[in-house]
Amino acid sequence: MSSDFISRLSRLKLIPRTGWISHDISLEDVESVAEHSYSTSTIAMLLADMETSSGRQVDVERVLRMALLHDLAEGLTFDISKAYLQYLGRSGAAIKRRVEQAAWSHTIQSLRSRSLRIKYAELQSEFDAQETFESQIVHAADKLDILFQTIAYHRKGYPRRMLADLWKSTDQSLSRCKVPSVKVLLKIAVQLYKAL
Repeated sequence: MSSDFISRLSRLKLIPRTGWISHDISLEDVESVAEHSYSTSTIAMLLADMETSSGRQVDVERVLRMALLHDLAEGLTFDISKAYLQYLGRSGAAIKRRVEQAAWSHTIQSLRSRSLRIKYAELQSEFDAQETFESQIVHAADKLDILFQTIAYHRKGYPRRMLADLWKSTDQSLSRCKVPSVKVLLKIAVQLYKAL
């Protein structure tokens, strides 16, 4: 095990999720990447367990590993918000993807164990491709966390108009999700949002 890998992992506790800053959430209220990763992992576990309970074959351990590591590159790149990408034009998303893939590769190269490097690289490739059911669960959990965090900010006193565009685009994206249990958590999120 390398101290570099652990340092980059620990650094996630200090890195703010900049998408919230671009939506005018105060820096002292902005969650860290580590907080988001924990919440995403918990939601992903819940979704995976719900799918398993309904008879679907899900590799829950793979879901959890993917969710825990999905933002690891941000220990080097920081959180590159979608708001920043508009300044890069149509190639913005591709540039972000290349930067994060390079940072991810650099981060796992700090692991001494070749087998761990291969295992973690496979998980990240699977997450990026979004083709497996497990990766779709993690992507859905990532988006659901945005909705639940939006609710938390509204409860803290931030007005709806500040995050209305983010809520709408995330809600629409989740409504097209192919993971059946997402509908259950999405319904809960919408009920909580309407009750504010």
